Amino acid sequence: MKSIRYSLHFPLLIVAMLVFWLAKGISFPYWIASFDFFHYGLAGLLHATCIVVSLRDRKANHPIIAFCFITLAAIWSAVTPILGLWGSVLWTPLVEILPHSLMVLFLTGSAIGSAGYWMLVRLFWLKSLRLADCLRTVALCVAATLLSNAVLEVLPQSIADRITSLMFTAAWWFAFSISLYWSEMTQYPNKSAEAMANVT
Repeated sequence: MKSIRYSLHFPLLIVAMLVFWLAKGISFPYWIASFDFFHYGLAGLLHATCIVVSLRDRKANHPIIAFCFITLAAIWSAVTPILGLWGSVLWTPLVEILPHSLMVLFLTGSAIGSAGYWMLVRLFWLKSLRLADCLRTVALCVAATLLSNAVLEVLPQSIADRITSLMFTAAWWFAFSISLYWSEMTQYPNKSAEAMANVT
């Protein structure tokens, strides 16, 4: 049995998208180079809440543990762009060659953010996840970031400017959740096959 009720989780993501969209006009004082920590943190908070609400085992979902998970996810999401900026230093020798150096920053942040968040999910809820599942999650989230950028580039600029944040966030959310679903779906058939082999 899967740890997350995905039939509930994915509809909750749609509701979270609406909340994120409604919150786009909210602004707070910025402390570091006018960087918007609030909306990045909100993205992590909303997705983490969707995971917690969708958990199948309610006994494991202790309020304090759930609060810690959601808080850590929000903090990680808020600082991920900074980590992406630091991580993109690795690409400095290729800046002259790369056609979209800013996109490299987004992709690096996407990879770092998905890997760190995956570790949190594994630590708190899905302890059976393996390294291969982490690599799949990172690959899907990076692909979602690339796809979002491609879609935004073909849209009229007036529309793209209004939905950029929502597009990147929603695509990343669904890519991450699909990777969890994929991981759980591939684990349980394997366990069933092993159980059948032991019986025979």
